[in-house]
Amino acid sequence: AMMMMPPLLAMTMMLLPLLGTVQAFAPDLCGCIGASAFVDHPTYQDNAGLFCSAWDLSMPVCLEAKVKPTYCKHEWCYVSEHCDSAQPSIYHEGYYYSYKACGFPDTFTHKCSPMAGSLTQARM
Repeated sequence: AMMMMPPLLAMTMMLLPLLGTVQAFAPDLCGCIGASAFVDHPTYQDNAGLFCSAWDLSMPVCLEAKVKPTYCKHEWCYVSEHCDSAQPSIYHEGYYYSYKACGFPDTFTHKCSPMAGSLTQARM
């Protein structure tokens, strides 16, 4: 004789695969937003911030310094302002960048913000 599963257990077994689907539709607040505000910038490519890349490698401090700041090789991109690691851009109002979104530590923000140094050090 076939044994029947209790109705609650049967319902739970049917719904379990759907739980992962709900997460898949949640927006990724820390994913690159696929936007760049750089056009004709003296050191940044026009697509800087569009996707994860070490965009700072073209900055004078990263090209000329004997001891390059750690952030030079770290990748970043523009993210939603609602991302927990989002930092406001000093170049483009309404844009937010994140190193964490690209899997890198942010060694730039506190060392090279406009309050900490000149705009030649600061970027974005």
